[in-house]
Amino acid sequence: MRIIQLWLTLFSIFLLPFTGSAQEKDTCLSGHLPDYPLPKGVSAPFAGFIGDWLVVAGGCNFPDIPASEGGKKVYYSQGYALDTHAASPQWLPLPDLPYPVAYGASVETPQGLVCIGGMNADSCLTQVYRLTWNEAEGFSVQHLPALPETIDNASATRAGNNIYVTGGNQQYGQNNLYTLNPETDSVWTKLTPYPGPYRVQPVLAAGKNHLFLAGGFQSFPESKTCILSSDLLEYDIHSGQWKQSTQLPSEKDGQPRCLVGGTGVSLNNQIIFTGGVNYKIFQHALEGKAGKDYLQHSPEWYRFNDDLLLFDFQNGTWKILYDIPGMARAGGILLHHNHTLYMICGELKPGIRSAQITTYPLNK
Repeated sequence: MRIIQLWLTLFSIFLLPFTGSAQEKDTCLSGHLPDYPLPKGVSAPFAGFIGDWLVVAGGCNFPDIPASEGGKKVYYSQGYALDTHAASPQWLPLPDLPYPVAYGASVETPQGLVCIGGMNADSCLTQVYRLTWNEAEGFSVQHLPALPETIDNASATRAGNNIYVTGGNQQYGQNNLYTLNPETDSVWTKLTPYPGPYRVQPVLAAGKNHLFLAGGFQSFPESKTCILSSDLLEYDIHSGQWKQSTQLPSEKDGQPRCLVGGTGVSLNNQIIFTGGVNYKIFQHALEGKAGKDYLQHSPEWYRFNDDLLLFDFQNGTWKILYDIPGMARAGGILLHHNHTLYMICGELKPGIRSAQITTYPLNK
């Protein structure tokens, strides 16, 4: 069963900048990078590095009336790029995407940033394209083979020359895993579906010869129940088999994590996860127990995850760096470039986006 409408009502409302001391702490890690040019920020954009260019495109927000007052969500086709090594970095406009889009998946490749699926106010999408850059022509948009079905709110990663995408809302109601080598393949190949419930808004990341699928949720609106996945599935690329790898580490208070709307990046022998909603608060929202004032609280009340969860996939062990300012985003994109983590935009509370680009040097 597709759950887009429920997700739009709850999570897309999910994802104003912090005020007071929280904002000050966030700003101290923002480095020299200016805010994203759309003043109210976006959630669920495509984002990645092409060389030293930080590229962000698409996404959505509530530009006029807040979501809490019944505002209309707007999807964007605009994109911008910023040279992170420039003395005074400035955002430059990209060629528009073929259509407004958010809630897709993006993957960095040596040839450019691959943008996969997603949705907008009119439809869910199969289109795939690549944003490229060269010194002579600047930025351009290249079309790649379309997905076999519409997929939104999924996650994607790259292992070797192959791109993998899974999770999210899939047109045929399955848990399919697809792969494509953009340089050699003309169609996507369907691999072994992941086991268990749907995983909308999960995080997919690659280790050595393995994929790791973390968190996500499935909702049953008729019964006002849901399944929030608090584990990590592992896919062996060579054997084509899935297994449960481990549980996500618990919160400080012992509550489980679901990483819904979270993000992650592979780095050496680790995967770094962060962001996403709070398990218990999101569960109550999906089950209709959040209360009529659900959208009226301060950002801190929603307890979006601001911990860095470091999973050593060789040893199967976790390390946690708690309370990292600027990481409490849902629908943000975590990137790694030149020994620095970048958190790109995202939501700070239901319906309120951030235009801030948070940086976190890994020598911390």
